Amino acid sequence: MKCEAGTLKLLVVSVLVVLLLDTTIGLSPECSKLQLEFASSSSDFTTCLGKNTKPVQICVTCFEDFSSVNGSFHNISTSAHCAEKLLDSDNAMVIRRLWDSYRNMWSSALCDTCSGLTENRTHEFSNKTDEVLLCFNEHIQHPHMICIECSEKYDALLNLFKSLQSAGYACADLADSMNSTARMWSVDYGCGHPPVEYLPVLAMTAAMSFIPFSFYLALWKFPTCGPS
Repeated sequence: MKCEAGTLKLLVVSVLVVLLLDTTIGLSPECSKLQLEFASSSSDFTTCLGKNTKPVQICVTCFEDFSSVNGSFHNISTSAHCAEKLLDSDNAMVIRRLWDSYRNMWSSALCDTCSGLTENRTHEFSNKTDEVLLCFNEHIQHPHMICIECSEKYDALLNLFKSLQSAGYACADLADSMNSTARMWSVDYGCGHPPVEYLPVLAMTAAMSFIPFSFYLALWKFPTCGPS
């Protein structure tokens, strides 16, 4: 796992360096520093996404990395000397496009509702999920008993999820967890309740798929070898 994570991080860093190398030439030390800070924070965030997409645990696990890349972009966009040079001077607008893809993914996953200062909202859900899974495991030798013995715990979890969803707090982490538990309950154990379908998880996946597209677009705009 550590080797795979290291390889992913190296790949992300390499791509970001290639994307930003063209615009580094001729920059002031201040602008170069801001640019490299954005590249570093972007690599950390993208690596975190890659490591936490199955099961989906990006909102809580990647919160600090998202905050870091958010801060890096803010520093660039508010710099009187560097904002125009770093954000709008190249045709591909690499930094702006990357930040837009990160922000759209985070927003579509509703991550602000269950990460950072709002993370406490997820604790009860996590505890109830653990109770349901423990109940499954306790009766795994007699699956026909799961529908009876675990019904109360499962219904409590499902009702809590629905209340969080109605209040707009069902981020992708919670939705993916609920979907997984619901599939076990209805498909694996045949307990009757249909699986929960949560479309914002698909929206998050679509937004995440735009991140590598941004990389390839920028690479097309900035060839690293051959005639320009």
